[in-house]
Amino acid sequence: MTFSVTITKAGPSACVQVTGDLDYETADEVVEAASQLVARQVGLTELHLDLSGLTFLDSAALSGLLLLHRRTTQSGVQLHLDHRPAFLDRVLRVTGLHGHFAASHSGAATGESTRSG
Repeated sequence: MTFSVTITKAGPSACVQVTGDLDYETADEVVEAASQLVARQVGLTELHLDLSGLTFLDSAALSGLLLLHRRTTQSGVQLHLDHRPAFLDRVLRVTGLHGHFAASHSGAATGESTRSG
């Protein structure tokens, strides 16, 4: 199983690209990377999670997304779940969480990168 997180920053926006399965083994890594980015990036107003490479999501990952939403909201940062796969949209609708997350297809383009596997 392959999983990676890539972070890019451009001005007041940052993007965390998630590839692979987001589950009880990997959700904490995404939450931690994104939370640290929000804490360190002065002037950040938007955080985009690019989920175009997401292949699976479990309840631990959904909980992690809610925690990240809470942290970004407290910091005044808008969290976007971009390029959501159909299965994620379905999970968000079924759980009543669809309205909690903004969706757009734009993202940040340049910056630092981290990778795990």
